[in-house]
Amino acid sequence: MSTKNSITMFGSATAGAVPDTMSVSLGIEARHDRAEGAYSLAASRARDLVAALGHAVPGVKLSTTGIGLRARTVWRNDENVLAGYEADTMLRLTHVGIEQVSEVLGAAVAAGGDALRIHSVQAEVSDPSAAYSKARDLAFADARTKAEQLAALAGCTLGKALRVKEVTQGSPLPVLRVKAADMAASSMPVVAGEQELTANVEVRWELLDRG
Repeated sequence: MSTKNSITMFGSATAGAVPDTMSVSLGIEARHDRAEGAYSLAASRARDLVAALGHAVPGVKLSTTGIGLRARTVWRNDENVLAGYEADTMLRLTHVGIEQVSEVLGAAVAAGGDALRIHSVQAEVSDPSAAYSKARDLAFADARTKAEQLAALAGCTLGKALRVKEVTQGSPLPVLRVKAADMAASSMPVVAGEQELTANVEVRWELLDRG
């Protein structure tokens, strides 16, 4: 059999990584009869929110991700009738320590009041390189084990690896586990969770005669 013969196999594996930071997405929403009034109310509450977050977590990375102003209508007498205006703004905090999230949310609720909207709290791994490295090792081993089995069934053995390619997929999703730091009874519990980071590889080997 020629050494040009080959076998290609996919391997996949996961490795766990405990998130060490979180990102928080918050919004402010205000309504008023006039557009200018709605915009001013939202701006005022947003300034209060930014100040409160800066005081609660000094040095927090905060950015504005959206600003909106739109008319509100209601269906009345078979037609849409203007009911006022609605303004909103969205803020995103990143690299928030797990132990700081509860305090951040508490400060946001106190500053934003009824105008506050909490859109998401997402766990993140700041440096996933070690977990991905482990997952790649396991994925390669998975591909080799399957290739060796198929080669043996064909009466062959594996030669050298001719091609290795990592196949990327979507972002990892957090898998929650019940383990949280001690917090005040009045605060919202925040669970750090665990992320399963997946590596997928495609490897092609030489396929050789047993002899």
